[in-house]
Amino acid sequence: MTTTIEGIKALLKTKIESLKIGGVDIFGEVFDYAEGNFSNYPVAVITPAGGTGEVIDTHRIERTFNFTVKLYQEQSKAGKTKEEADEIMTKASDAILLAFDQDEDLSGEIEVVRVVDFVLDFKVGAGTFNFATYNINCVVIVPDYLES
Repeated sequence: MTTTIEGIKALLKTKIESLKIGGVDIFGEVFDYAEGNFSNYPVAVITPAGGTGEVIDTHRIERTFNFTVKLYQEQSKAGKTKEEADEIMTKASDAILLAFDQDEDLSGEIEVVRVVDFVLDFKVGAGTFNFATYNINCVVIVPDYLES
């Protein structure tokens, strides 16, 4: 079982990198750190956002790790049209939701993963980006190291 920020972030990155439509990768780039220089769209950026913990008994703590996943798709006269960018982001957004709905324990590596909320912003002007932001919670059970 994975119980660290580093480990869970790697699981999320692997999951998102593996998403395909018709055998083709959905994302051109997937970063697991804050990044702003993109070259191959759509892009996914995964960053830790915090967490909470709760003692559930004398030997275990339930910990929830919060991650933010941001999607970016260029929209410009030289790149994708508004319609193309919207279509790409719609498919990418559906793929993110479906992936975590269908693999709710990340192949047994955590207790549960939940997309707790998401915001879609596909209504931006030409020469900018379409955005989507997902808040994803990953729940794990860790040993209470204070109790031996």
